[in-house]
Amino acid sequence: MNDITPQAFPKAKLHPILASLPEYLKDPANFDKIQRAILDAGATKHSHGEVVDWAGCTYCQGKEWDRKEMIQRLGFTSGAQYMAWKKIHTTIKDRYPLVMWKK
Repeated sequence: MNDITPQAFPKAKLHPILASLPEYLKDPANFDKIQRAILDAGATKHSHGEVVDWAGCTYCQGKEWDRKEMIQRLGFTSGAQYMAWKKIHTTIKDRYPLVMWKK
């Protein structure tokens, strides 16, 4: 029983897909601002009844491209990295709903 000390356990390592993220993306206080920037980059006033109509609309596809470029400008290298980041920060928000993450 005396063998159990904090030094006996290895340090938790960050997943390789998230290790290369900049520090401002790791801060939970920036989550809402980053999400808003991504959503605003891809927002349109168009509405399409079918996915085929949306896929054929050059304006909507241009906004989808803008959204992709915004994600890359923020520092994400792939869609998988962005989705993993989003899942982690959503979990943090769900687990600690009373914490004010805003600075």
